[in-house]
Amino acid sequence: MIFDVLKIIIDNEMVYKKEIAKEVGIQPETLDDVLRLLVERGYLRQEVTPTGDPKCAGCPMAGTCHEEGSSVTYYVTERGKQVVKQRK
Repeated sequence: MIFDVLKIIIDNEMVYKKEIAKEVGIQPETLDDVLRLLVERGYLRQEVTPTGDPKCAGCPMAGTCHEEGSSVTYYVTERGKQVVKQRK
């Protein structure tokens, strides 16, 4: 399941956590645990962007991700890409 999450992130340029959870068939709270695990294992890199950051200006999701004062973006690391590639 955790590798399915990685693959979904790789295959989609931008995807909401709610969509990932639905596609994998888990609760959003469980997805949070999976994402934390993927970060700890070095498969994902997490970036927190505060509200009003200039780099959000061109983002098509800018109006939806600042509900709690900041947004969290996850990027698949090279290690994460390699592990997904090996599992194919």
